[in-house]
Amino acid sequence: MIFAKATKYGAGITVYGDHYDLTNLQETIYDLTTNTAHGSEIEEFVLGLAYETRHAHQGDREVVKFPRDFMGTETDTYFAFKELWPVFLMQLGALRWLAGFQPTSKNHQANLFRLEACAEEALTSYDPFVGKRCVQRLALFPGLTSTYLFQYVENCCLQYVSRKVTGKARYRELPEILRMLLPLSEEYREFEEYLEATAKAKGCRPADLRDAGGPWPEFKW
Repeated sequence: MIFAKATKYGAGITVYGDHYDLTNLQETIYDLTTNTAHGSEIEEFVLGLAYETRHAHQGDREVVKFPRDFMGTETDTYFAFKELWPVFLMQLGALRWLAGFQPTSKNHQANLFRLEACAEEALTSYDPFVGKRCVQRLALFPGLTSTYLFQYVENCCLQYVSRKVTGKARYRELPEILRMLLPLSEEYREFEEYLEATAKAKGCRPADLRDAGGPWPEFKW
């Protein structure tokens, strides 16, 4: 069974599953994102979750042994990966949104509900009040435009982990980060205008600009 925990300092989520759980989840993500009519940038962004899932079940991320009984003589091997909250919640919202435009199997729906349950449990276990606000924002995810600039997600993640505070003090700012990530937020539209002007000056597409606004700091997960 796939399950998840918030990371110690509130930066993100750790998702756990055995080899078969994560392989099955990866297949669902591929099925729901491949050849959609919503643009290659959206596909690429959501497939980042499949990338982490694949590397996890290959043993390239974390490998954890959990006791199978209270004696601890038998253990189960689980594989895990971490993602920052803004990235994970945007990917999860987009994945559910993409599923609404195509036929889905019971297996697809089971994986989506399982992943959503993991997110809700991890969010609310870290801080019930803040977590509930984040769950509400996820439930009201409005979808994305085909021209959405995913550099902004990276930009917001950089802001989130660059805070001088960590833990619950930083976590309390997550609902506001999620609001900013919406395509109609004032902050996103200002970012979009800036990238459009920069791309025009450089003779390229806004999506081709990859600078998130500065180097990433060392941060506590």
